[in-house]
Amino acid sequence: MSRFNGLSKLVLLSALAGCGFNPGEAGAPTGAGASNGTTGAGGATGVGASSGIGASPGIGLTSGGNGDVGLPTSCGQTNVQVMPEPPDILIVQDKSLSMNQDASGADCTTAGCSKWSQVSTAMASVVATTDTNVNWGLIFFGTDNQCGVTSRPVVPVAPMSGSKVQMAFSTNQPSSYTPTATAVDAAVTYMKSLNDTNPKYLLLATDGLPNCGAGGGRQGNITADDSPAAEAAVTNARNAGFPTFVVGIATASDQMATNTLNTMAVNGGFPQQGAATQYYSVSDTAGLEAVLNQIVGMVASCTIPLTNVPSNLSNVAVSAKDSTGKTIEIQPDPNNGWSYTNGQMNVIRLNGSSCDNLQSGAYTDFQFLYACAGETICIDRNPDGSCGDHPM
Repeated sequence: MSRFNGLSKLVLLSALAGCGFNPGEAGAPTGAGASNGTTGAGGATGVGASSGIGASPGIGLTSGGNGDVGLPTSCGQTNVQVMPEPPDILIVQDKSLSMNQDASGADCTTAGCSKWSQVSTAMASVVATTDTNVNWGLIFFGTDNQCGVTSRPVVPVAPMSGSKVQMAFSTNQPSSYTPTATAVDAAVTYMKSLNDTNPKYLLLATDGLPNCGAGGGRQGNITADDSPAAEAAVTNARNAGFPTFVVGIATASDQMATNTLNTMAVNGGFPQQGAATQYYSVSDTAGLEAVLNQIVGMVASCTIPLTNVPSNLSNVAVSAKDSTGKTIEIQPDPNNGWSYTNGQMNVIRLNGSSCDNLQSGAYTDFQFLYACAGETICIDRNPDGSCGDHPM
């Protein structure tokens, strides 16, 4: 019975008649409780916070209909579809010649058997289905036929960039050595240039040992193993505020690569728990898609901006769909529900188990609901417009 659309846009929806809110006179009485969706006769309606969330005492919200000025004659419920602040994720993708091989390290002789083909398919699938709630970007390493890395990503981090990431994979082929350290350093420099407040992460995907030393110049295969520099680069990225997820593509049989990737995963701040490797080890398209979706869930922000929502609201609620598709109310609770993050009451945070449910995908389709004080807020409506099981 939900009226909620997908978690794809931040859209203001008026489910019933719009409600005009203006600060009342200082010292206005504070109301208590909800009515049956009707408006009291006469003057100001006090701040009657349901669920224990209220505006500052002394601030009133007036309801129109009997002498109030500048407000609509109806003051019903408004629903605002809200979404968590999307994380910025820059994919740092290995484009070395070994990506042309199959998962066993043998030359690829059939269409689609190469690691590059499998990675391209998985990345394209995941970014296409998540680019409404993740700001994706992409940088390749190397970007020539030796050890070069460009200072700018091939796809800058931005909303709705999934199609650009897909295009970049489809129009590039493996051609280089493995300048991992230089690529991570370049990614950090770029991420520092972003001026949004979104949480930021690197996703490093590689199929082997770093082998371009001396800062990743164009001298070719400078060293057989540049692991210390790559491990240090990931540490520096985390210290700069960019935690790093490390994905190893068909690397489990190479003990040296496994040791290096394990160290980078720990240094990056998100080592895998309860598995044979601390990095995310994958060997096929399906495995990589599962890992990428898992990572997207882990970095989903539990901070939700209340864009286009009036200030000084008191009669409010937060709802979501649970894993069964049922619309439920998330209670105001600083431990396991929701709370405001600032005095302006324009950002909320999901806490504890509510945040866990968002990140696991158990909670979706979030809405912020409000009405004038004394009005009943309906969490979910029946097809006939009557309130369902969750009137407040």
